[in-house]
Amino acid sequence: MNRTIKTLLILSTLFLPIAFLGGEPASARGFYYLIWLYLFALFTRKQSFFENLVNQIPFSDATKFIGLGILMIVIEETIASLAVNILSYPSPLELFNITLQFYANNLLLLPGFIIAWYFLLKKINYTKREVFILVGIFGLFAEKTILHVILIFPFGLALVLPTMFTYMGIIAPSLLSLKQVGTKELSKTLRYALGLLLPILCSVPFLIIHTILVQAGYIDVTVLTK
Repeated sequence: MNRTIKTLLILSTLFLPIAFLGGEPASARGFYYLIWLYLFALFTRKQSFFENLVNQIPFSDATKFIGLGILMIVIEETIASLAVNILSYPSPLELFNITLQFYANNLLLLPGFIIAWYFLLKKINYTKREVFILVGIFGLFAEKTILHVILIFPFGLALVLPTMFTYMGIIAPSLLSLKQVGTKELSKTLRYALGLLLPILCSVPFLIIHTILVQAGYIDVTVLTK
């Protein structure tokens, strides 16, 4: 990783817990980034161990890639729910119920980009750096981070790198599961265009289902705005 980016990422991740605790109301949300990115750093250091572990899973590439992505969404949302709500929901039962709503929301909002990247990587030759950059950009889009940069600058700016690396962490185990990757060579412009558009397009059916369930009262979308 570029030293400047690494330094900015560390500073942003350390700043966010202080910023969220100083908000009104105070929130432990910033610790979510701290914990998640620390776990991602451990994962990268032990990558060979996890790669061997993943290769022992007796399923097809598609099952492993998408399954690992969904598993990482569950783990990530568990940490997010606890960090966001721990100061407001002291009862373990309340925390459990609100965490279920985090699952209900994000297991519909996020799998689209995992599925899209499986098909992209099985067909097209992307570098790991390109995948991480494009996944990070999708994360900024999904979390509306650019809007935060505009409306609550410079606090929103501190969310950019942690958000990008959060989404990189979600897909990282899936990348280890692919035994064969695509060899089709495309121009950089076309690779980036497909890497940006297909995850959004694959998310649309899930977004439609999510909207229907929200309107029917089965999913509480307000938990994501606290």
